Amino acid sequence: MRCSITRNTSCARWLPGLLVALAASGMAGAGPVAAANAPETAISADDANPASAANPANPASPTATPATPATATAASRTIRNGDFWRDTSGAPIYSQGGGVLKVGDRYYWYGVKYEEAVRYIEDRKADGASTKFNAVTAYSSLDLVNWTNEGEVIKVAAPGKIFERDAWLGRLGVVYHPRTKKYVLITQYGSKSAGNGVLFATSDTPAGPFTYHSLQTQVANVNGPATGDQTVFVDDDGQPYLVFSNSGERRHLYVAPLRASDFLQVEPATLVHQAPAGGREGNAMFKHNGLYYFCSSELHGWNASRSYYMTAASINGPYSPERLIEGTAADFSHVSQNGFFIPVTGGKQGMVLFAGDRWSNYAGNGDGYNIWVPLTFEGTAPVFHSLSEFSLDAKSGAWQAGKGNNYVRNPGFEADRVAQTGVAGWVVSWTNLKGPSPTVNVMDSRSGRWALTLAHDQHTMGSAVQNVTLPNGRYTLKAWVKSSGGQKVARLYAYGHGGPEAAVSLAPARAGWTEVTVPGVAVSNGSVQVGLYSEGQDGQWLKVDDVSLVAE
Repeated sequence: MRCSITRNTSCARWLPGLLVALAASGMAGAGPVAAANAPETAISADDANPASAANPANPASPTATPATPATATAASRTIRNGDFWRDTSGAPIYSQGGGVLKVGDRYYWYGVKYEEAVRYIEDRKADGASTKFNAVTAYSSLDLVNWTNEGEVIKVAAPGKIFERDAWLGRLGVVYHPRTKKYVLITQYGSKSAGNGVLFATSDTPAGPFTYHSLQTQVANVNGPATGDQTVFVDDDGQPYLVFSNSGERRHLYVAPLRASDFLQVEPATLVHQAPAGGREGNAMFKHNGLYYFCSSELHGWNASRSYYMTAASINGPYSPERLIEGTAADFSHVSQNGFFIPVTGGKQGMVLFAGDRWSNYAGNGDGYNIWVPLTFEGTAPVFHSLSEFSLDAKSGAWQAGKGNNYVRNPGFEADRVAQTGVAGWVVSWTNLKGPSPTVNVMDSRSGRWALTLAHDQHTMGSAVQNVTLPNGRYTLKAWVKSSGGQKVARLYAYGHGGPEAAVSLAPARAGWTEVTVPGVAVSNGSVQVGLYSEGQDGQWLKVDDVSLVAE
């Protein structure tokens, strides 16, 4: 989504506190890994943020009333997005393009480890030119937060063999066949020696290792020789389905059952939707209150995307018209792409985890590879809660915004993927005598790829503001800035929160990235406007990155 841009060509001075406001459109920031070096201890009621799904910290719209899960308990743990998750030994979790299988009370999380992912953690240099397969990993957990490394269940093989290093392997899932007693791994696979198709591998245990079984290069009734982005969905009766778009232009969306006798073949597919020009990827499915939800992202490659859904009473349709998942537009699904979904509880008060992939190793759009956030429901419509931190009780499905949650949406200006004068999640305004907007995102960042700049051409005034709905309390507003200095006015401020405006001057020259702080923002009316404002002359500029608004 591109936010509306307000332009005023008059030379009247603007009052930053009165700038146009953006209605809140989703809780900001979250993710599923606990402490870096050990499992996180239980969160007490005193430690948890009082906001919950019953009264969300930043609802997806001013009128949103998500379903109310039970109150979070001491059994909850904290999920943190925007960071590289760690397993219970403290090692980085490498799991992209995967899925989760529940076996008894234990969850098994499978995904792919790429060489570029390992390098990106070390040097933050994205490599979108190549993809090198290293392994399929498995992790297990009882609470969906603390994950134990179960090892590499498929390892890269020698060149010329299946699972070779230069192959593409990803978008995988694992299912269990009760009669053959085999765990079956299904994934996209493509290599020069083997061709492209759906690969099957089997194991006697959920923790592997998995052994290659076959490669299916064609699915009947599909427009093209191979699948586009795919995931595996298991229905209530235990029957698994492949959910996917066609390769190439990816406008055709399909559902296809796996062969009932052994789950080792994709049966003829049913076309359930033809998407508009641009196509769909990140195809995944979940079921809630008897409805099937077929979800997809826009076709943006490794980059973030808004997320869409359509529903049907039968898995083969007919499906409703495609709609945007509320809360995914302001920051493009918390700077991620549809990965898969984890039903946590059932019934009308149930919630579902949105498990998104952040392809930082290929797009360079910030830290972390996995973005997990709660979905709740307004009737049948899913609502995406864009949280940087939240607590989760996997047994009840209860969750709360975390004490360290950042309530600013798109705080690092990474969501848009390309240069924009109107950045997602923010309302950008300016006035100048001539020339283009002085407010634009640029590839000169403190983290990720992008930052925001307010660069002046003659006498100009520019701003970027965001209205945030959040629980009452005291907050600290921070940002990282660089500045030419000399501006008539340059400020980071908090306004309209029920108390006096709080601000810090950004006019002093800062050659390197420097953190500035506005403490003690006392919110008493459940909302606040955070904003950046600069008024200056030719050649003066201000750059901003990694804005945060966190409870004290």
